[in-house]
Amino acid sequence: MASATKRQRPRAHAGASEQGKATAQRVIDAARELLMTKGHAQFSVRNVAAQAELHLANVQYYFPTRDDLVRAIVKDIDARYRAAYTQALANAPPDRVARFRAILKFALRDIERAPTRRFFIQLWGLLNSLDGRSSELLSEAYAIDIQHLSECVAELEPEVHPVEIRRRATLLAAMIEGLLVVHSAHSRNKTEMKALISHAEKACMQIARGNPDGALL
Repeated sequence: MASATKRQRPRAHAGASEQGKATAQRVIDAARELLMTKGHAQFSVRNVAAQAELHLANVQYYFPTRDDLVRAIVKDIDARYRAAYTQALANAPPDRVARFRAILKFALRDIERAPTRRFFIQLWGLLNSLDGRSSELLSEAYAIDIQHLSECVAELEPEVHPVEIRRRATLLAAMIEGLLVVHSAHSRNKTEMKALISHAEKACMQIARGNPDGALL
């Protein structure tokens, strides 16, 4: 009886065929698109199935519940940003400061993109709406960001203790995420936006290097 009522695990990854992986990714991509175009209030497995042009049962085969689908979106964010960071570093000079600047430039340019802002603002709303799971999933989402930044700061400052590395990465994540929210206050003034991003890059570098008292100008 216990095994009959145990919640079914999502089938999107382990042991999936290539076709199955492609279908699961199609669902995740549709879920992202739905968030960006219709908002978190319209987010449901049924609506995602419609967005993906699949039968509801097909989607539920890979993601039995809305929580399973949201968790898959969070994992997809991890994969997307890890790939983006890898690409940014592949094109950067070998100098460790230049490599960290490449990551900063990518992150700060990314938040200037309207699709990025729409997606994350709606994702935050979605995570906050999940009964009993919002804290756990929100923590997972931010843990990904902090982990990525921790790896970058550790490369920049290899002698710094891991606990301090994580503190700096957490502050960097807070600054970058905060800029995503307040971006619209400056977005119509290109000159001011350019100056703001330049200041943000310098402030992020100071945080990463443990030099919070350095002048921004």
